[in-house]
Amino acid sequence: MRFTGATAAVVLLLAARSDAQPKPNIPKGCFENPLAKDCPDPEPKPRNEPREPALPAAPFEGELHHRVNTKLPRAKLSASLVRAAKQAEKARAWSKAIPLYQALVVARGPGSPEARHLATLWSHAGQHEQAAEAWTSYAAATRVATDRDAALAEVQRLANNLDPLAGKLRLVPLVAEARRAFALGRAAFAKQQYGDALVYFHMGHALAPELPGFLRELGSTYDKLGAQEPKREFYRRYLVQRPFGANADVVRSELAQDKDILGSLLISSSLPCTELWINRQRVTGKLPEKGLVVAPGTYKGLCFNPKLEMALFEYATVEPGKPAAMTFTWAIVENRLERPLGRIALENPKSPGTMIDLGITASEIGVAAPADGRKLKMVLKDDSGVRTEERLVEIRPGQRVTVRW
Repeated sequence: MRFTGATAAVVLLLAARSDAQPKPNIPKGCFENPLAKDCPDPEPKPRNEPREPALPAAPFEGELHHRVNTKLPRAKLSASLVRAAKQAEKARAWSKAIPLYQALVVARGPGSPEARHLATLWSHAGQHEQAAEAWTSYAAATRVATDRDAALAEVQRLANNLDPLAGKLRLVPLVAEARRAFALGRAAFAKQQYGDALVYFHMGHALAPELPGFLRELGSTYDKLGAQEPKREFYRRYLVQRPFGANADVVRSELAQDKDILGSLLISSSLPCTELWINRQRVTGKLPEKGLVVAPGTYKGLCFNPKLEMALFEYATVEPGKPAAMTFTWAIVENRLERPLGRIALENPKSPGTMIDLGITASEIGVAAPADGRKLKMVLKDDSGVRTEERLVEIRPGQRVTVRW
């Protein structure tokens, strides 16, 4: 049989492709119109290439929700938050902008432009400690050397300019946005798109971390992904950061299934605290007499009494299966220096030789008491600076010390 013209060309083309894949069953009309409906791809892909688009690659750095594969592109998972984040930033509403950008970083990764922007927002809000943490995280994740160097330089700058008296920014729980993210997470879970569900649940957690009702679903998502250790680590971190509330109780019950993974923290104060904070979470209820069951980690406590102008910090480290104590030992110094009026400076019990001026705005001041019971140096001066006295005084926890000439 002889072939001529276009017929020969078609035969040669099919023969050339026959070694790469089976000959397709091509409807007759497709030779005249290869783009017609039901016709195969005129340029078929090799057998080792998927015909459907591959799942978008997740970033390698960060936690599981940063690197798990997702069905939807990560930018699309978080696209609904971008406009609100930019509006809050433009309005300088840092307490709203920061949670929104935290949720964007959940989806887009710790090395993303959004992560860099989040660190900048913390700085704009005057929260240098959180800004340094965000820059450190970005420096560890970015793959651009110049960006990493700039981030580390910013960490150093912030470390040299920490303001211990700066007001603490209270982030606003974005409940509506969080519930939307949780609903999307449940829908993805129902479709067995567990990577998408994990990202959505973590976005919701970033938007409203104390909103109850999602932690069990998040735990189930980790289970579906076969990620038991990341699940335990997330629960542990959550309980360290937020040891109080309904969600904390859920986490405690989950972690308690593993023997000796939890410890206990006994918190006490020699005088009542107007406000008591543990790891930036305010304690609103009565503490257990035998100690609070907590996750292993470091805890920072604040005993605050505005009337006595006192803010006392204490620290404790909890180990698995072991008890730890956090004790606020303090007393009250009453300034009764009259005729002439005077002011008091007291040695810092945690920094021997360093004097603290107790000021004159309140006649009663809360002061830290030394844990070892040693006497502290006290300096009294009248307003004119003519009269000065130095004393060694004993400041016992819970004591009221009245100071007179």
